[in-house]
Amino acid sequence: MKIDAKALSKFITPFGVLILLLFVLSNHVSGQTQSQLTANFEVDHVIGCAPFTLNITNVKASTQFDYLNTTDPNNCSTFQQDPGQCFTNFQAEQQFEYTQPGVYYVIGISQSLPNGEQSDYIKITVIEAIEPTYNVFACANNEVFLDIDFTQDSYDSYSIDFGDGSPIQTIDKATDSNELPYTYAAAGNYSITVQGLASGNATSCSDFTKSITTLDSSPTPVINSLKVLGATTLEINYESLDSRIVHTLMIESEDGNQTDLVILDPSTNPTNYTYTNSNFDFVNTVYSVKIESTTQCDNTAIPSETVHTVAAQSNSAYVNSDIQIDFDFSSNSNGLTQMQFYENSSPQETFTTNTGSVQRMLSNCTLVESYYFEATFGAATSKSAPIIPDLSGTLSPPAIQSMDGELVNATFELEFNEAPVGTSNYTIYKKNPDDTFSAIGTSSSPEFTDTNLKSGQLELCYTVAYEDDCGNTSEMSSEFCFPLSVGTIRLPNAFTPNGDGINDTFTVGDGVFINFQMQIFDRWGNLIFNSTNPSLGWDGTYNGTPASIGGYAYRVSFQDAGNTTIQQTGTLVLIR
Repeated sequence: MKIDAKALSKFITPFGVLILLLFVLSNHVSGQTQSQLTANFEVDHVIGCAPFTLNITNVKASTQFDYLNTTDPNNCSTFQQDPGQCFTNFQAEQQFEYTQPGVYYVIGISQSLPNGEQSDYIKITVIEAIEPTYNVFACANNEVFLDIDFTQDSYDSYSIDFGDGSPIQTIDKATDSNELPYTYAAAGNYSITVQGLASGNATSCSDFTKSITTLDSSPTPVINSLKVLGATTLEINYESLDSRIVHTLMIESEDGNQTDLVILDPSTNPTNYTYTNSNFDFVNTVYSVKIESTTQCDNTAIPSETVHTVAAQSNSAYVNSDIQIDFDFSSNSNGLTQMQFYENSSPQETFTTNTGSVQRMLSNCTLVESYYFEATFGAATSKSAPIIPDLSGTLSPPAIQSMDGELVNATFELEFNEAPVGTSNYTIYKKNPDDTFSAIGTSSSPEFTDTNLKSGQLELCYTVAYEDDCGNTSEMSSEFCFPLSVGTIRLPNAFTPNGDGINDTFTVGDGVFINFQMQIFDRWGNLIFNSTNPSLGWDGTYNGTPASIGGYAYRVSFQDAGNTTIQQTGTLVLIR
């Protein structure tokens, strides 16, 4: 739009200035925004929340509009002379609804205006309509504290209605703090509404309402109990937390080297919280625990009473045939009224000290129970982790104390004292020529027969160990050694295989007989019996039939315990 300087000079009078001011003010109050170049049209808003409706007003000629253009007209070189080269989606409607956030340029084009005034535009900004993110906290003396998160939306300002009939307040992101305190005239429950604004325009912009009840004074938090669930985990139970103020869980080791703070959320953990920290050791270390409640208005912290954890451990060992378990506990003495020991949830010994121990004797490792300690601090209790002593594979049962041995034919029979504790398995070890021991077998009873006797052995040495009912391996027994006598032949010159149990077989005597062989021949020199087992003699049969009475010849050869080869021949008489 062109302005004639001479015509304008006629208005430069006091009356003219007044008229001009009224014109400017009327445009400002109406909220209309003119197009950028020729003021061919106006819009009611240049920024708003999706979805919002844009209205075109004060159109000076027959004009068509492109609403969804996102290209800045300044980047179109033919915008004034031929805008159709850049923009083509025109329509006659003078109202349009924007549903998607973004920056748009409303292009207006008219053929009825003089050349150079055909094209004009207005920049429109559409922002996403989302609920404002904020927290509201109650403070003492009916004061509240509002905290708006500026980073969660695209609004440039907010309107705040505190719900008590007071004037609506406005916070501008560019100039104001996101924190706003407010004091109500009277106690009560109020609804606080925060609405996003786009250049002061609330059209289609979202709001969010929260209710809050004011506080006369800040409550004191109360811890009811602590319970150690494991080395790194602690369960804290407390009175219901007030969601209007901030609650901080504080945990500190007794030596002060470990500390941690956790903000408790009353909406998810109203009365209990399970705390886990891989760097903490609640089984072996004592920690102090408290909750501090803080109002946002003055940051004054109101602490709960401090409650301390209970550290507890056990140590087990065999004492003779019994298992002794020592339970040790420790806590903090501040505020401690008593310490109780529990066995299978049943109360046992009571202490008034913050350290001490309890002893239990078990006759069998399978009789172990579940144990724990519980301390009392005022009205609060603090329970240690459950103590279930591990008696499997961690103890050393007492060793076998005695062993006897006897050479029977070509075997050596062992008998040792029964294990002093329950067992189902003994392992027997034999000494090697290099003075080491090797396992040679197992037995379910306190006896064993060694059938692997070798020549050249003048002494046999053994040890034995066992497992108790819980898989604990005993201490190795002392070394038990037995000298071997040289095997001697004690062959009769006659025998009577008549089944009366007396002198029914022709056998050699006891001893070590290595590489043994016995052969029996009839009177014509025929071999009728052959054996390599010194304990198996001739029973007076041939091919399963009783042999004839009369004379027979024999030949016996072997190596004795001294590795000496022995041979003997002779005759015998079979009598029936």
